[in-house]
Amino acid sequence: MAGAVVAGLAVLTACSDGIGSSDDSGESSETGGSSERNLDTGYRGVAENAAVSGQDIETSVAVDDRKLIRTATIELESDDVDTLLRDLDGVVVLHRGVFDTKDVRTDDDGDAESASLVIRVPVDRFDATVDAIAQLGTLVREETSTEDVTTRVADVDARVASAQRSIAQLQELFGRAERLRDVIALESELARRQADLESLQAQQRSLSRQTTLSTIHVSVARGEVETEDEDRAGFVDGLESGWSGLVAFVRGTTHVVGLLLPLGALALIVAAPVWLLVRRHHLPSRSRPSE
Repeated sequence: MAGAVVAGLAVLTACSDGIGSSDDSGESSETGGSSERNLDTGYRGVAENAAVSGQDIETSVAVDDRKLIRTATIELESDDVDTLLRDLDGVVVLHRGVFDTKDVRTDDDGDAESASLVIRVPVDRFDATVDAIAQLGTLVREETSTEDVTTRVADVDARVASAQRSIAQLQELFGRAERLRDVIALESELARRQADLESLQAQQRSLSRQTTLSTIHVSVARGEVETEDEDRAGFVDGLESGWSGLVAFVRGTTHVVGLLLPLGALALIVAAPVWLLVRRHHLPSRSRPSE
């Protein structure tokens, strides 16, 4: 009886071990399949999120946080362009601005004849700088414009953040990928998302620069007033005008004399006999001598 009991226990133990091993193998196979499914699901989720990122973004921005792009165009004239440019340098330094470009054209004597400049100043110094520049010379034209890009800046910032999150998730999936087709697909998606991120970051930097520093275009030209040259030109012009008037008077007088001379001779020929007859008729008769 003891032997029968021992044999029964041995059989039960063997059966329980077989059942446990089969259950463990089934669980391992199910775990492997679920990890692959999770990888595929995660990749598809990141790709879908990346495709729709940046769409239907709604932001609420306070009035004080508005982003403005301000630009101005100023045209000036001056008799001394060199002095005006020196004064302009002082205005730019005073208002903490910088020159983006400076193009100065000179005459044959080396003096500045005209100039074209692009100045960048902080947004909070824009109005004061424009007023100061307009007073440096004779103002010919002044135009200013303001563009509110608050919504655009918020949209680009949100797109950048979304693209960065998408890239981080794709990189995490790339580190866990084992199948070749998953690696290739993730590499392609990462490259595309990285290019989109770089483009968005370039827009972000450009907007940041434009909303931080305003742009002022300044054109300077030499005025046409020059005292010495004008005095000389006025004296010469006066002589030329006087001489022209004298010549015109002489020509007119000669023309009138030439026109009246034949008519006067004809009138003299006709009037001479008449005058003689009239004179003879009105002469007093001589008194006869007394007898």
